[in-house]
Amino acid sequence: MSPTLKDLLPPDQQPLTIQPHESVMEAIERLRAHQYNQLPVVDDQGRCRGEVVTYETILHASLAFETEPPKLKVKDATKRVSTYGADDDLLTTLDAIQSSDFALIVGEDDKLTGIVTTADTTAYFHKYAGDLMMIEGVEVSIKEAIEILYGGLQEPALIEAIESVTDRASDTRKKLPAAIKAYLGKMNVAPPQGDDTQALAVAVEKLNLPKAGKPFDRLTFDEYTEILLRHPKAPRVGETDSAGTIRKLLHTVRDARNKLAHFRGDVTIRERADIKFATEWLERHQPVPTLSSAPTSTPPPESVEVIFMNPPYENKGEEDSAPQGKYAALSRHLGQLDPSVQSCMMTFAEVERLLNEKLPQSAYEYRAWWANDPSKPHAAGWLAQGWKAQSLSMSEKRLTFVRTDDRQQAYIAFFSRINSELRKCSEFPLKDTNPQGQNWHTLASLFPDTSYRADVICAFVRQRRLRVELYLDDPREFLTGKDIFDSLKERQAELEQQFGEPLEWERLDERRASRIAIYTDASILTDADNENAIMWTVNRARDFHRVFAPVFPGIGHV
Repeated sequence: MSPTLKDLLPPDQQPLTIQPHESVMEAIERLRAHQYNQLPVVDDQGRCRGEVVTYETILHASLAFETEPPKLKVKDATKRVSTYGADDDLLTTLDAIQSSDFALIVGEDDKLTGIVTTADTTAYFHKYAGDLMMIEGVEVSIKEAIEILYGGLQEPALIEAIESVTDRASDTRKKLPAAIKAYLGKMNVAPPQGDDTQALAVAVEKLNLPKAGKPFDRLTFDEYTEILLRHPKAPRVGETDSAGTIRKLLHTVRDARNKLAHFRGDVTIRERADIKFATEWLERHQPVPTLSSAPTSTPPPESVEVIFMNPPYENKGEEDSAPQGKYAALSRHLGQLDPSVQSCMMTFAEVERLLNEKLPQSAYEYRAWWANDPSKPHAAGWLAQGWKAQSLSMSEKRLTFVRTDDRQQAYIAFFSRINSELRKCSEFPLKDTNPQGQNWHTLASLFPDTSYRADVICAFVRQRRLRVELYLDDPREFLTGKDIFDSLKERQAELEQQFGEPLEWERLDERRASRIAIYTDASILTDADNENAIMWTVNRARDFHRVFAPVFPGIGHV
């Protein structure tokens, strides 16, 4: 149920009003004394006339009548406004409140019962957002505890736990043998003797039951709770081994979250206290990361010879390049740490010194601000540098950043899926190299036996975009590559018609290479397993080969 205007009204509100026969100067005095911008106009019975007087209406009346304000009455300087009932839906009246800066609330007999202003709506949604962020902080703590206890997101024990918790068809499979036997018994058919494992597997397959397993970031609050509590070293209340007490508390948090998400009312004082308690209790009982659960990396050899058959892909200005934005200094600091450094503990004050400015107040109030959420610019910055926030203490105002290979693993997973799908396309000249954890991957070389490059490449780039491109480069001569790009550009209309969509023609005058590209919205940390993004990439790669491969034999520079 959506909130109503009544939810914004203080229980003891006594709206300040004025009557039509009173002087404009009296209205000005009341507005100024209470720092209000408007006064509702009521009659001597307290009935609302659907009118207000404001500084603006007084000025207009004075100019229109060419009369000084002391000579005007309130009735001379009002304007009509809409009135609303206390039970009217807040969301449907927001536009009107924003337009007028207020809404008059009337009850029976048109009596004025209250006034809701834009300040009231801001305060309401600030409290609403604060409650959600506090709940998100509980979820962040649970997810961090899971990652520490299980030793990482890719650990078999965690994958097994996720499959077990998300297996909605488990009960059906358990009941299936008895159901089949009951059916056969009812039909007077004797059940066959012997091993029925394969027969049951066929029956389960025919039922098309939902499969177990989900990506970690798409689990529900309940699923996170159960995955945490099933671990033998999960935090417990008191000396008991039972998870029932902490589960009950987390269910309270879940219920409050569902209430807010579905607009079923405000969080009560008791619920808000329970959420705050859960946040602080989980922080105090957070598992301590160990060497076995900390990200590790193998030091690179002192000297490695790398031979490129073709020049490396130019990656300037792409997703993996220098950090940008307000929090770039923090990301840059983490990115510049020696590879042997696996963790970096910092206080909030030290972060502020790096940034050369104060952190927002929400960073001090809500754990959720520090969540490793790639949709948030500050978190996206440190994630892009291969770090994640962990072991956050809001009371001590400190946290630890630890190295992670999540981003590299996501690149490998995404580009491996692209390779797998393109192997099914016999006409596509797939290069089929193993992804190396970079933000780009070469899918095909239209001319593999020449030094000239006309490669189909996909890459994740800034502003949460995924690009498929025809990458044009000639290491022999700067102008040769540009000449070929220009030759293709002259046929832009024809080639785009064949492609079926407009393309981006990027000459890149400051570089040797050029590109012809197409973009879609996607980020590696949120879309590594996004089927739509995967198939979009596959289909666009095939389109580039289909349209451009026949063109190159006619270009004399190759």
